[in-house]
Amino acid sequence: PDAEIHIFKVFTDAQLSFTTWFLDAFNHAIQIGVDVLNLSIGGPDYMDKPFVEKVWELSANNIIIISAIGNDGPLFGTLNNPGDQMDVIGVGAANQNNHMASFSSR
Repeated sequence: PDAEIHIFKVFTDAQLSFTTWFLDAFNHAIQIGVDVLNLSIGGPDYMDKPFVEKVWELSANNIIIISAIGNDGPLFGTLNNPGDQMDVIGVGAANQNNHMASFSSR
């Protein structure tokens, strides 16, 4: 199929990042008309209002968002943002028996 891949770097080599870097990348994704946004990130900060609202804006612009849910299992209530948002497809891990991995958030 006709597809393009865009990579947005929002972390330094030391794994440091700021919300504004994500907001800039998300704005650029909206501007260039990305259809699917895959995020291999997540964190417990569901109160980061600018980030959460920008994820809602991505969804309102018909961008499908897929994100890791985290590796903080096995307890329930350990989902990470943005994989825990209703308009995001949250993805967890499976073990070799095709069951939910013990470390996968839920």
